[in-house]
Amino acid sequence: MKQSKRLFFALWPDEQVVRKINQHAIKYYSACQGRVVDKNNWHITLAYFGAADVDTLKCLEQHTEKIKAQTFELSLSVCGFWKKPAVAWLAPSSIPDALKQLAYDVQQSIIPCGYKPELRDYQPHVTLVRKAKQMPSVNEIQPIPWLVDKLCLVESITSAQGAHYQVLKSWDFL
Repeated sequence: MKQSKRLFFALWPDEQVVRKINQHAIKYYSACQGRVVDKNNWHITLAYFGAADVDTLKCLEQHTEKIKAQTFELSLSVCGFWKKPAVAWLAPSSIPDALKQLAYDVQQSIIPCGYKPELRDYQPHVTLVRKAKQMPSVNEIQPIPWLVDKLCLVESITSAQGAHYQVLKSWDFL
C-alpha cells in the first residue's frame, strides 16, 4: 500500500512577518470566539492538492520546478470572517498582479499531476482563527508588509492536537 500525504502549495511568512501579525493583529481576533491557529501554521494557500502518493509528489515537484516568479511585496491589513467555513482571517487590501499570476501558474502547472482547479475566485488570506463565531473586533489594521520570495510545498499532518503543517520543499524566486 502506498502511503499518501495531504499536500498544498503556499506562501510561508518569515519570522518578522509572523512577529508583526502576533504583535499588531492577533489581539483583534479574540472577539471571534474560536480557536487561534498556531503561529507556526500561518500561511497563504496558493493551491490545495490533497492526498498524494510518492509518485504524485515527484510529479508535483517536477512541474513546480518550472515556475518562474519574481519577488513581490504583499501588505496584510484587512481583517475578515467567513461564516462557512467559520474562519477569521487577515488578507491583503489589494491582490498584487504577481500574486494572482503565481497562484494561476502553480494551479495550471500541477494539473498534469491530477490537480482539479477551483472554480471560485482566488482569495488569498492567512487563517488566524478556526471555528470562529464572529468578525474580528476591527475591519482593518496598520498594514503588515511581507516580502514574498519563495513558494512552498507543504504537508498537512493531522493529530489529536490538531493540524500541523510541515514545509517539505521550497523554491526561491528570482
